[in-house]
Amino acid sequence: MNESNKRLITITLIALFFVLASIMYTPLVSAQRVTNSVAVVIRMDGIIGPGKSCYVEEALSIAESKNAVLIVELNTPGGYLEDGFRIAEAFYRANIPVIGYVVDRWALSAGTLILMSTHIAAMQPGTTIGSLQPVEYNPATGEYRPVNESKTINPIITKLRVYAEARGRNITIIEDFVRKNINLDAQKALKYHVIEVTASSIHELLSKVNGWNVTLYNGETVILNTENAEIIELQPSIRCIVLDSLSDPLINGLLMSLGFMILLFSIISGHYYSLPIGLLLLILGLVGSGFNVNIAALFILFVGALLLTIEFVTPGFGVLGITGIVMLALGFVLLPLGTPGWFIANPEEYYQMVMMTAIGVGLFLGGITAVIIYKVIKVRRKKPQLWVLEGKVGRALDPIGPGKQGFIMVEGEYWLAESNEEIKPNEYVIVVGKKGRVLVVRKATSSEVEEHKRK
Repeated sequence: MNESNKRLITITLIALFFVLASIMYTPLVSAQRVTNSVAVVIRMDGIIGPGKSCYVEEALSIAESKNAVLIVELNTPGGYLEDGFRIAEAFYRANIPVIGYVVDRWALSAGTLILMSTHIAAMQPGTTIGSLQPVEYNPATGEYRPVNESKTINPIITKLRVYAEARGRNITIIEDFVRKNINLDAQKALKYHVIEVTASSIHELLSKVNGWNVTLYNGETVILNTENAEIIELQPSIRCIVLDSLSDPLINGLLMSLGFMILLFSIISGHYYSLPIGLLLLILGLVGSGFNVNIAALFILFVGALLLTIEFVTPGFGVLGITGIVMLALGFVLLPLGTPGWFIANPEEYYQMVMMTAIGVGLFLGGITAVIIYKVIKVRRKKPQLWVLEGKVGRALDPIGPGKQGFIMVEGEYWLAESNEEIKPNEYVIVVGKKGRVLVVRKATSSEVEEHKRK
């Protein structure tokens, strides 16, 4: 083989290599995921707590099932750090693009933490972010105390650096949110590269981010298709609404205080029937303070079932039964539903089914208890009747007459009786009165005897 043939073969092999490489590379490019023209929108107002975390889990599941963009409207002064981190981690590791959008007023503290974890951070003009220094909150007294310990501050800053580096944001300014409690408006946040976009409305935001590339936690790059996207405003389930209400500082502090006072009063006074009420209020207060809602729901269900069983076995005024029904209903509402993606049914339909089941069970048990309470009250309101033998028909066992007492059988019982007329054994008598332990009787007429026999 001469030199020219060798060169020809070498060039041919190199060309073939590039052709094969091009063929292998082309499918990777064309297979890049593009979101559907759908935007799922949720709104997080007020305190960040367990209810908001529940809301986010539902929203992420639905947005992923639709291959949609998730837009999170934030208008919050902050909230619980644990729930803020839980939500931030869910957004940071999400399998769909998440856009944080500060609206109306602000997204401070935990709200800023959540915003920094989203793939795209946006703000309405006139809104504010920042003030990320943690504080210690006492739900019993309602007091706040700033936390400056490095063991608390440093983990927050470290996590914020992870979020900032992943999104290409200004790490220095973000750290100052924690160390110096600084605040930024929308224009300055955009200028200092803390956020990516400002927009006055959802539609403007979707128009501006259309065609942007977003890199997910798993390394996948997704192209946003948001021009004229369908907007789906997702409302929280009943479970999330209850959890959100419980995490409100005012309601939470009230529940904790009332629960503790009722428990203390019940133990001191000996009125133990009110113990379940105090226990229920205390548990709900703990749930609002961040206690594991799954454990609390199972405990509430167990205690509710126990109280209802006690009420059925020993019916009383109904306090235990009513408390048991309330606990069962709340337990079903707070029942851990697991990851929504586990269910074949549509998550929204599943939550509605669970809610209707809880309501149905509550109404059924409530109806039974209401009937029991009605019967008990009816009996208690009925005038006491210690002696109800007057007018009853009996049969003489001994001779009875003026000044001569004898026994009679009436209503299956033996009674000593007297009469103003002569009565022979086995004759029927009518009870007309009572003197102490002695019945006063008279002879029964034939018609009275016949009527007694017919009965």
